[in-house]
Amino acid sequence: MSEFHRDAPALDLLFSCAAESPFTSSRTLERDASDGRLHRVRSGAFANARAWGSTSDRQRALGRVAAVVCTRRDRVVLSHESAALLWGLPRLGRWPEPVEVADARGTRPRSRNGVVWRRTPFDPAEVVELDGYLVTGLAQTLVDIACTRSFLNAVVALDAAVAPVLRADGDRRMPGVDPMALAARVRDSGRRSGARSADRAIAFADARSESVGESLSRGQMHLLGFPSPLLQVEFGRSDGRIDRVDFDWPEYGIFGEFDGDLKYLDPAFRGRRTIEEVILDEKKRADAICRRHRRRSIRWDWPIARSRALLRSTLLESGLPQVSGELPAS
Repeated sequence: MSEFHRDAPALDLLFSCAAESPFTSSRTLERDASDGRLHRVRSGAFANARAWGSTSDRQRALGRVAAVVCTRRDRVVLSHESAALLWGLPRLGRWPEPVEVADARGTRPRSRNGVVWRRTPFDPAEVVELDGYLVTGLAQTLVDIACTRSFLNAVVALDAAVAPVLRADGDRRMPGVDPMALAARVRDSGRRSGARSADRAIAFADARSESVGESLSRGQMHLLGFPSPLLQVEFGRSDGRIDRVDFDWPEYGIFGEFDGDLKYLDPAFRGRRTIEEVILDEKKRADAICRRHRRRSIRWDWPIARSRALLRSTLLESGLPQVSGELPAS
């Protein structure tokens, strides 16, 4: 998202309260919304209907944040999922529609009209401004979502944040967060709701997971009771070069790879190779590793990673045993 300005927020929203000509009057905006030319993001805030329908779920979530911030008289501090959105933290599934705001005054305002007030304790000195929005600090945001998200959804964000450099959407680059500091913050929060779930997700977080798909796969394996893999393991080639794999189980002679779509569809990842050439190169690479280092390989993609049943059958059919019972996901 580009730098935020009240007169030029995400998706070029239109605000009835800012209309200064008869062509953009409140009545005109409401009529265009009724006719389907505009999409009403919230009361007094509109977006081009075609642009709204064709943009990503993330951009629509940013549009809802902009609509809330720009139609309020006072500045607010975004928290939880809304703060995670601005930090660029990954999330499984759609972003929640309500915009989450921190209750800094303890006045218990009502949650309504697409705004949820969160009474989470936070240090005002840690509040930062991102793209023109005030948001809770990265560590506080991570603790908040770790306490409220499911285990898998918390893990994909935590894996991205505990890396040496935050792995975020967009071009934001900043240091990651020490997981020990996150665990200490949870302890210091007292008997907070969701603290036990947060401890579990933080303890499981691993900076070596390099993508959301890898984090999701690793979390699913853990819940299913499969042996924990080694991550980002390197194997030497006969010509001195190195092959690195996502997952490795040396005791079972098996290595595994999560195949995201970008490897095959994004020209930046393919270089000058065709999709067919990428597939052939990947096969040759896996065969070489099997000849020199392991007995077999496992590959899976997004549909399998998302489905616990499909991933379970894929791993079992490849010879990887379940070593413990299945755990609850939440």
